[in-house]
Amino acid sequence: MKKGFTMIELIFVIVILGILASVAIPRLAGTRTDAEISATVANIRTLISDAASYYAVKGEFAGAKWRDITNVSIRQGDSRKPVQANTNADQDVYLAAGGENCILVRLRDKGGAGKPVAFIQIAKVIQNVDKGICPEILAAAPIKAYLDAQVPGVTPEGGGTGLRPGVIPVSSSISIHE
Repeated sequence: MKKGFTMIELIFVIVILGILASVAIPRLAGTRTDAEISATVANIRTLISDAASYYAVKGEFAGAKWRDITNVSIRQGDSRKPVQANTNADQDVYLAAGGENCILVRLRDKGGAGKPVAFIQIAKVIQNVDKGICPEILAAAPIKAYLDAQVPGVTPEGGGTGLRPGVIPVSSSISIHE
């Protein structure tokens, strides 16, 4: 008598492996999305913290380059290009997730009575709010808090350009934890 597996035993093993795979693969895909959302939230927090630290040391954003302010991976303009070494800090940049530009970031020096010396403006990229994982990122509690933040006396830029911005004074820190 030969030792080995019968055809029936092999078919049962294959069926069991198929059932396990059909349960595990969707759960792993959800975990990847959750990780990307968490990474984006961490990146925006780091970007805000880095900008505040830079401003605390230098006292202004004028003449600054993005590479001097942060190491967070950001994009230039509405393209998929990463920020170049010589990109000025007064240029708008995007924080991308899932291949789409989800969040616009602006650094601004501002003066005047009742206004903070500098602020960070965070805005949704309206044309991408339904693309990829942008809706899930924009729905995350910390991102919503940043988007809803306002500073008395500061009118956000870009009201007519499809952006819904929040304004964060550089001197303060909004810390939202899920």
